[in-house]
Amino acid sequence: MDTGIRRLLLFQIIGLAGTSAVFLAISDIFSAVSVWYGGGIAATNGLLQARCLWRDQQAPQRTPQQSLAAAVICMLQRFVTVAVLFALGLAILKMAPLAVLTGFIVGQFILVVSGTRHLTQK
Repeated sequence: MDTGIRRLLLFQIIGLAGTSAVFLAISDIFSAVSVWYGGGIAATNGLLQARCLWRDQQAPQRTPQQSLAAAVICMLQRFVTVAVLFALGLAILKMAPLAVLTGFIVGQFILVVSGTRHLTQK
């Protein structure tokens, strides 16, 4: 696994641990676990994005149209995966909605900040 992905996952774990601790302090353990579930959705989204980027780098001979099609397919895969995981957590597992959404937002925020920082360093 790439060092950047490991670092991203580490930052997400640290952010989720803090958020989970806050939910544990003000609510119950079920909400704290729900935060981790939402963070897992964000981590899955980040891993799928990294996989798509890696696949794109492995095929430099693609035409611009093929690269665009691959990007759209990747975006749709990520969207459907996130939607299915949210549906699973909220409808079937009956997770705490606010905690799941908060965990997802924290994980996505760390993904965006990490990606922005990575772009400004290059």
